[in-house]
Order: sequence, then C-alpha cells, then structure tokens
Amino acid sequence: MIVELCLILLPSLYTASEGDLNILNKILDQPILAQNEFKFEIQRFLKNRIPPLELPDTWEEWEDKSDTLRKKILKDIVFHNVPKNWYKNKPQVVWGEVIETQKGYRIRKLRYEALPGLWIPALLYEPVKESEKIPAVLNVNGHVGPPGKTIDYEQIRCINLAKRGILALHPEWLVFGELSHDDYKHNRLAYLDLCGTSGLSVFFLAMKRGIDVLEGYSRTDAKRIAMTGLSGGGWQTIILSSLDTRISATAPNAGYIGLDYRADFRGDIGDLEQNPNDLLTIADYTHLTAMLAPRKALLIYNEKDDCCFQAYRARKSVFEPIVPFYQLAGKEENFQYHENRVPGTHNYDKDNREQFYRFINRCFLPESEWNDSEIPSDDEVMKYEDLLVGIPENNANFFTLASELMKDLPRKKPKDNPEDMTKWQIKAIKKLRKILRVKDMKFQASIVSEGTEGNFMVKRYKLTVNRELTIPMAVISRIDEKPGPVVILMSDKGKRTLGEEISELTKKGMTVIAVDPIFTGESMSEDCPFWQYAQMVSAVGERTLGIQTAQVSAVMSWACREFKVDKVTVYGVGWNTSIVALTATGLHNSLVKELYIRDYPESLKILIENHVDYEQKPALFCFGLLERFDIPELTMLCSPVQVIKERR
Repeated sequence: MIVELCLILLPSLYTASEGDLNILNKILDQPILAQNEFKFEIQRFLKNRIPPLELPDTWEEWEDKSDTLRKKILKDIVFHNVPKNWYKNKPQVVWGEVIETQKGYRIRKLRYEALPGLWIPALLYEPVKESEKIPAVLNVNGHVGPPGKTIDYEQIRCINLAKRGILALHPEWLVFGELSHDDYKHNRLAYLDLCGTSGLSVFFLAMKRGIDVLEGYSRTDAKRIAMTGLSGGGWQTIILSSLDTRISATAPNAGYIGLDYRADFRGDIGDLEQNPNDLLTIADYTHLTAMLAPRKALLIYNEKDDCCFQAYRARKSVFEPIVPFYQLAGKEENFQYHENRVPGTHNYDKDNREQFYRFINRCFLPESEWNDSEIPSDDEVMKYEDLLVGIPENNANFFTLASELMKDLPRKKPKDNPEDMTKWQIKAIKKLRKILRVKDMKFQASIVSEGTEGNFMVKRYKLTVNRELTIPMAVISRIDEKPGPVVILMSDKGKRTLGEEISELTKKGMTVIAVDPIFTGESMSEDCPFWQYAQMVSAVGERTLGIQTAQVSAVMSWACREFKVDKVTVYGVGWNTSIVALTATGLHNSLVKELYIRDYPESLKILIENHVDYEQKPALFCFGLLERFDIPELTMLCSPVQVIKERR
C-alpha cells in the first residue's frame, strides 16, 4: 500500500520545546566514530580489493594473460551493454579548411564521429615535404579549460613533431575547447552508467577513433603510431595504449597511478572515467602498464607535481613493479622513466617535450634525423579562433545519449496480476541484490556510551558490517516513556539534522535509532569529498547504494534482536536515504512494519532530466539500477509493507 501525504511547513508542525531541541542537538552533535575512523576504514576497504600484479614464470604466460585481460576489459568494462552501432563501424570523417604555414607543415581541420551523433573536432599537423609512409602521434590533452586543443604547449609539441616529419593529430577533449558544455562534464558519464550502459565507452571511442583516423590516413605508416598526453591526456594514453596494440610507442605524462596511492592521496583520485565501474575487479593501472610490454614506453612524472601523481610515488607504483615484465620479455630497454625537475610541477613544458622528442626519434626515425632539442616555434602558436573546426549544433552529449537510452527503462515491469506480481517480486529481489552487489550480512554491535541527557535516554553504538565498515547509531528514547515501537531514522544530511523528527517520534513513545550510513553524516572523511571515495567504491566492484542498503538492513536485523520486536519502522529523509529505505525494505520486507520516505525523487530519471551532477548524488547513479528499477518498482518491491510518502 502506498499513502501520500503533503506536509506544509508551519511553525506548529513540530511542537518540540526549545529545551528538548537544544538537548537533542547536543546529543546528535556528539561524534560516535573516532577521528579519521571512517577514513581509515574506507581506505582499507578499497585496498583490500586491489587485484595483485603477479609476475609469471615466462614471457609467454604474461603474453597470454595480457591478451586475456585486454579482451575482458574491453568486453566487460569499456563496452558493457553498449549498442554495437556505437563502435562496430568505421568512423565518419569530415575534412575542412587547410592552413598553410610556410614553416614546413600545414594544419588540416577535421572532425570525426566518435559514436553516432557525437563529433570530435581535431587538428592534423602534417609535414609539407612529400615522403613515403611516415610516423604519426595521437596527442591528447587533459583538463586545460577553455583553450582545449589550442593550449600553447600542445601546439608547440604538435608543430615540432610535424617539423620532424611526423604526423600529429590533436582532437578536442570532452568539456574543453569547442566541446565546452556542461553536458560533456566528465562525471556526467554517470547518466549512461545509471541506464546500464558503460559511460567509459564515450571516452574510449573519442580517443580510439583518433587512432582510426590516423591509421586510415594515406600518409600514415600504421606500424609507427604513438600516443602522448598530460594529466587527463596521460590517463587517455595509458587506457588506449594498453587496450589498443596498434599503438607501438606511448608516453603518458602524469596521468595515472595505482589504486593503493589513489586511496591515500586525494589529488590522485581523478574523475569518474579514471575510476570506471568494476575495472579493479579485473585490473589495476599497474596491470595496464604491464600490458604495454614489450612495446616502447616512456613514463613521465614530475618531481613537485602540484596536481597529482608526484614522481616519488608514481615510480614505486607503476614503474619499478613493471620493469621485471619487460625483463621477462628481454626488452628492458623499451621501458623508460623520466622525472621532470624543472619546473617539476604539473607540466608538458620544454624539458618534458624534449624527453618525448628524444623518445620518439629513437622509436621511429633513422639516427641521421635525430634532433632531441626543441625547434623554436613559440611565434607560430595560433589563436583559438583561428583553429576553430566547428561541430553540429545538435552534437550528442552525455545528456542526449542517456535520454535516448532511458526511454524504455526500466525493463520487465511488473504486471497487475497478483500471481505475476509474486513471481516478479521473487525475481526482482534477486536482480536488485545483484545490481547493488549486496552480500550476506554479518554484523557486530558494540556500545560506545550510555546515559541520560535531559529528558532522554541515550545509547551510542557502533555496528560493523562484515568486519569492514562501521555505521554509527544513536538510540534515543524518553525517560518517562515505556519502550515502544522502534524507528530507524536517517537523512541525507546526517543524523545531526534530525532533532525535530526525533523529538516528535519519542513523544509518541517510540525508540529512535538515528544512523549515518556510508557517505552521510559522520560516515564521511573530512579531507576528501565523499563522491571521490564513492567512485573508487564502484571501481573495485562494489556499489555505494548497495553498501548503504546492507548497513541499514543490518541495523534492522540488529534492532529486532536487541529490542525483541518482530518488525521496525524505517524512515528516510532525502533522495539518497529515501531510496536506501526502499531498497533495504524491498530486500528484507519481513523485518519492516511501515516505511516512510520524505523529500524523495519521483523517478530516477529526474537525475538525468534535471542535469543533476554525480558529485551531488553519487550513490543514486548505481550502475544499471534504472535499467530494471525506478521508484515505482522499488516501492512495489516493498509489498506488503505500507509505504508512506511525505512531501514538505
């Protein structure tokens, strides 16, 4: 049964005395978890799920393993549930204006279709001198802001490559330059993830199509294709180079590191594409680096990097452990490392560029043509306006792609027939558990403190689920009331904001258990935004919404046992905890008497329709949830529990 209530905000809504509220606010403000307890637990939780990188006995073993990893990552991560017409066909290419420079190279403007409807503008720096097939480099940039592909250091590197007789292709990256639109924001790939289609695929295809363009260009020597980029460009470089063996030489610059360091250093975490769902169930970035072997690779990191991936930890994470793999192949000389000290910050400036020229010379050019010094070209850098390519007015983006995908979602909706409904519910519970990655629960509660505070009896507990993550609980009742029905209460804003609700509920004789599931209230790290940890949780194969559901389900089971009751009432306030209340009740409806949700979304589709950022509601962008369940389906799953929906 579903009951809808409309609450009007009036002063008389809550009749709590000022004294009671002050006491409750003090009760709720008192922390239950020790300082940094959550931070240490979530870091350990992540690190315990890192797949080990193991050196095989022979090169042939690693060659087979590497090929297996490559196929599995492409199938299960990059192209998971992606429409085949997104990636099976050759890309369309539209060639535009040619800029003749009189400096030994020309710049060809072009755009290519990464996937149907999504066009990527690009520039091809081409040597004027006619020759046989020549090498080519895919140049990709990171978070460079409005300049995009026209950022000065990228232009200088591409010009230098062209002057050396090498083709240099530089595509625009999502949300920068000509693709500067909010719906290209990287974390909005979560719109596709919510629909059950890999959002990572858009990033992958945007860069893979660049290799397709180079490979298909008449002057390219397909056996001599390289890739390089800084920061997000370095991330693109390791992802594509590890998964596309057409790239024979690669030089990522300050673009990635292993999860062991990401978990400890906020600056190393990156955006959502750098922590794609389930990648760490197959491979870490250490594995991806080893998958480069025996091809030629130069890893560039910066000594005092003021962004991320400082050289001292990158070397220990993704260089030193990989050297034995190259040794196993008998190609140790193919794996190089450069630590930039001048300026040593996050850069692709002259020293790093010259290291790249030296590397690419020895990979692709005869010794007689080696020139490791930069060819002065600063005065050839062109303005943004001069290098505009242009894109279609209706160019696809994360919003338009997800809007199309979600039209027919969710699939396999329940029918009206009661018998069919029962069958649907049985299957749906199994499916929801699978989507949320909910495991069987083992939990242990320990009391932190107990006593009276004003008119209230207060007991504070820690409840640890599966010996990993702890949920803080404040059990509050009135001294003058007999123990009554048990209510589990939670809010997106944390239990410390629930003073008025607790006052009202305890006045009615109820015992309230106020809880903070993961990434709410005090179950957050003070020095790292919770969404950054949330994306790593997904990367290791877990789901934040699933963990929250398991935690609240554990509290429900504990409460029934502790207070010797058959059922409890569950109350969620806010989008996230309302849905947690629904999912926990749906999976364990035998433990719930009534369910209240307040300030809930009418549909998960609102996340996409209202252009909600992942950073605001990371738990709700659970991979594949909308593919099978929306709010009506989650509500039906709770049957026969009465679901009371409130609006304020």
